[in-house]
Amino acid sequence: MRELETERLPGPVANRNLPQLSRRSLLKVGASALGGLALTVTLPSLSKAASEESAPALNAFVRIEPDGRVCLTIPSVEMGQGIYTAMSMLLAEELEVGLDTVTVEHAPPNDALYANPIPILRQQTTGASASIRGFWRPLRLAGAAARLMLVAAAAKQWNVAASACSVKNGVVFDPSGTKSLPYRDLLRSAASEKPPAPDQIKLKSPEQFKLIGKSPKRIEAADKVSGRTQFGIDVILPGLRVAALAISPVMGGRLKDVNRAAALATKGVRQVVTIDRAVAIVADHMGAAKKGLAAAAVAWDDGPNASVESKMLVEQLKRASESPGAVARIEGHFEAAFAACRAAHRGDLRASVPGTRGHGAHELHRACPKGIL
Repeated sequence: MRELETERLPGPVANRNLPQLSRRSLLKVGASALGGLALTVTLPSLSKAASEESAPALNAFVRIEPDGRVCLTIPSVEMGQGIYTAMSMLLAEELEVGLDTVTVEHAPPNDALYANPIPILRQQTTGASASIRGFWRPLRLAGAAARLMLVAAAAKQWNVAASACSVKNGVVFDPSGTKSLPYRDLLRSAASEKPPAPDQIKLKSPEQFKLIGKSPKRIEAADKVSGRTQFGIDVILPGLRVAALAISPVMGGRLKDVNRAAALATKGVRQVVTIDRAVAIVADHMGAAKKGLAAAAVAWDDGPNASVESKMLVEQLKRASESPGAVARIEGHFEAAFAACRAAHRGDLRASVPGTRGHGAHELHRACPKGIL
């Protein structure tokens, strides 16, 4: 069977190196535990132990429940960047359901099953603006495939051509528009339909998009503002300890001195942990940890970068930009074109790196290890 050629994504999500999908590696269909339609969307396994003969790795799991709700399991972490909403939009767009009918479950950690297919990652990670690039095509194919199977089930009941039927907001209409069946009434019969081959699935063109490209309400926002969402700081386990950290304020700096006795004398402090460039005060609660850290009177040896300032770095970059650099690629004849310009505009243009602010999480990085203390 001919595999689908990789689709060129519009704009910033373009990536020509996305894996190709065959029928074997794309879809598996069955009934969910509650009697709904369970659609397993898979990609070729990216784990090192995988081989051509190994079973395809699960990357997304779609369930349409008997009440019509659509549940999508997502391997990417929602960190405020809107990925839960964006990936749900990809599915809902081709499935022809409202975004308000989609619920999200986070996938458990498993590189072999949930690796992002983009070659630069090939692991279950969230970053490099890769979630949409990696799942742009698979999730749209999943939505379209499920829609085609539901439409086929309805067409058989009406004894009409599936291609003559239409879908709107999770409801299938017959060619005349006088008969209709919601997805929830078609789940059992659709579960027995043969999944369409990828080359039989025609995805929407950009001008047909109803959701993609829009800015809908974030699907996880209500739980966040109401306090229902659990963050790392909310996790409380029996016997849990917390730690306050101090890290060298200078790159390359090292720990010079720490008053362990004073820290351990603080009520509630259990342990002082040190490495070359950091100190952790482990305590029963954060108040004790912070008091213990203050009592530790941590002193640093700033090392060779003690006198480095931003102005110095800017000057170094400026000097480097004025010298010949390494040539990564030559295309066309720049020197000749530049010499032929009627006017040349020169200037000293500087910009701060927005990522230091735009990627700053509201919640500090946290870990909750078990069985250590």
